[in-house]
Amino acid sequence: MKRKHADRLDWNRILNRDFVCSIFDEDEFKGHITLISIHQVKQPLIRTIHNQEICLVDDGYYWMQHFPSKSNYCVTTMINEKKEIIQWYFDIAKSVGTNEQGIPYWDDLYLDVVVFPNGEFYIKDEDELEDAFNNNYINADDYKLAKNIMNDLIKEIETMENAVIKNSMNHFKYILKRSQEGH
Repeated sequence: MKRKHADRLDWNRILNRDFVCSIFDEDEFKGHITLISIHQVKQPLIRTIHNQEICLVDDGYYWMQHFPSKSNYCVTTMINEKKEIIQWYFDIAKSVGTNEQGIPYWDDLYLDVVVFPNGEFYIKDEDELEDAFNNNYINADDYKLAKNIMNDLIKEIETMENAVIKNSMNHFKYILKRSQEGH
């Protein structure tokens, strides 16, 4: 299990960027939201997903992350230079928290759910979860937790009830404005 941080300081692909973190306390969402505004990259990050090439990182892109309080996942919303959502990437986690500097992190449980703006989704890295369990990198409780969180997320996605997806653009506009104000 690997701990990952929202500021992604180890991300060498990004040459120039801004990072901002805010705490939200709304009825539908409570937790941290971060934004990486990507100004310059060494090279774009392009992935083939369902036989289609999709650019996930390039100059002018944004990666917004939601870290819901008392949850076992975080969500990266990938947004292009036209401010259009490319996808939501749900990282299922053993735990979510903040480090001493107040930067959100997640302890990755391998399993991910990727959702597209048209509502289609797919499960990613089930093989990694199985390998981690079979090689004793995680225990049975962690394995069950990952599967249960995945199933809960799928229900929320299918019924269009996921608070992060529903509020992404409002949160993006807010945190982008905050970023541009230099806060």
